[in-house]
Amino acid sequence: MPGELHLFTDFHKAGYLYLLCCWAAFLLYCVFYQTDQFIKIWWRRKQRRRRYYQKQYDDDDIKIKTPLDIINNFLRPLEHTISIPYVATMISLKHFISMTLFCIINIIFCYFAPFKLHPEVERYEVPIYGILDRRMAYVCMANWSFAIALGTRNSIITSMCGMTFEQLIPFHRWLARLGMAETTLHIFYRWWEGYVMGSKWYDSFMITEEYFSGTVSTIGYFILYFTAFDIIRRNYFRIFYYSHIIGFIIGTGGAMWHEWSCIYFFYPTCILWVLDRILRSYKSWCEPCELISVEQYNEKIVHAKVAYRPLTDGSFRPGQYVFVAYLNGKKGWKNWFERHAEWYPMTISDIFVLNKDTSASTAPSSSTLSSQTIEQKCGASIHIKALGDGTRQLMEHVRDGSKIQLRLDGPYGPRLRYLDYRTVVLFALGIGITPALTVLKDCVENPVQKSCVRRVYLIWSSTNAEEIQPFVDYILHCINYPSSVQLDITIHLTREKDKLKCIELSEILGCTIIQGERPNIPDRIDQIAYDVDDRNVWVHTCGTVPFMTNVINEATKHQFDFHHETFEF
Repeated sequence: MPGELHLFTDFHKAGYLYLLCCWAAFLLYCVFYQTDQFIKIWWRRKQRRRRYYQKQYDDDDIKIKTPLDIINNFLRPLEHTISIPYVATMISLKHFISMTLFCIINIIFCYFAPFKLHPEVERYEVPIYGILDRRMAYVCMANWSFAIALGTRNSIITSMCGMTFEQLIPFHRWLARLGMAETTLHIFYRWWEGYVMGSKWYDSFMITEEYFSGTVSTIGYFILYFTAFDIIRRNYFRIFYYSHIIGFIIGTGGAMWHEWSCIYFFYPTCILWVLDRILRSYKSWCEPCELISVEQYNEKIVHAKVAYRPLTDGSFRPGQYVFVAYLNGKKGWKNWFERHAEWYPMTISDIFVLNKDTSASTAPSSSTLSSQTIEQKCGASIHIKALGDGTRQLMEHVRDGSKIQLRLDGPYGPRLRYLDYRTVVLFALGIGITPALTVLKDCVENPVQKSCVRRVYLIWSSTNAEEIQPFVDYILHCINYPSSVQLDITIHLTREKDKLKCIELSEILGCTIIQGERPNIPDRIDQIAYDVDDRNVWVHTCGTVPFMTNVINEATKHQFDFHHETFEF
């Protein structure tokens, strides 16, 4: 009978074929990307050699257009960013259309794969629900397998496709949610079937071992899913972090117990995940981190200076971040737990060279907490703002004068290509100035032989003058550095009521201070586009979602390349 044939032989084929097709498409894209990158690297080296021998920047420098550039320029209008409640805080129209098509492809595979009728089947029949829900469960496993791979920080995936972890992690969430929608239909149908088969309501969860293992897997994935929404991820990072790992282990283990063929989908990407956890554990537990100094600037900002080899051995790039765990010096299980499990993402605001001395007191302007010898070391600055539960506790420990130690894991984040652009525009909101300052400093300190940047705009919106003070020295360093790069700095103090503070700050920095107004992003980008009169502009933004969305959409209108800074986890 056709029904029996589909029931016992075909429902798993949809998942297997879907998995193979997706990996094949991904590998084809990787080959295309690597070929495109080879062309870019060859041209970039050729241009840099020419500038090196000329000893000056050539305004007529020719920019090559690779096939990927042509495609990106064609799709640039679709970079317009929107927000979809409970699905995506920021998603471009390009990605929205792609994910819509991807959902349609999922439906096609669920209903029609393997796209070939068995010789005993004369015509296609719509699968009955008892078959369809299983086909959807197998397609779901393929989606979750991809989600695991895209959620792994240290893997070959990012090098293959050229997309950073921060660019891939939204796809991780979207694929996970798509898979959850598919498996939810399977879950509730089987629970209803178990209820019909049994005599009590709880029979639907544990009437057989298969039902019980499926219930265990469901509990794990529900824990993972419902604690991963943006409001929890941003404000209660501990809950998100713990529940994500625990829910993943319970859900995946339960799925393999429920159906042994899940191993085929999960074990390759689970191996990547385990290797990633081992590497991250080594970097965070075994790499020594020396806390040079720490000081509190105001009620909300702490400035820490650390010596950490992975940040100072040349691997760090502006805009990257680290995960930080802080210890309060107490002993016992709680301190061990804080050291090994409580991690918070922080942006590196500066990499600096420490003076040659036998005392840490030579470190730039801060109270000394370590007396260890420092010789020809580099240090890293981290500005921490009290936003979530963990950073608020750190602020309390600093305020109380408690002994503090830091553990670091990183750096993570993209390697930005802003040095290939003539004009760099930096939009920052509040503590979002930290990645912007590293980019600004790198632009002014790089010689013309290595950088195409001729002009940098910095537009920073903050609440009051007190929040500017921790960064005054960094801005002054960039302004006074002997560089041919022109700087245009504008600072908006939206809630500052003291006009004298604004005037004083303007005199110190020699830049424009605007009191009581937020930046008019459309007008500002229009003016920049008029000033530079070309499209060779790179825009960077870091702040709240509405702020970054506004910047991205305005940059898209002018066909500027852009990058929005965000901690993705």
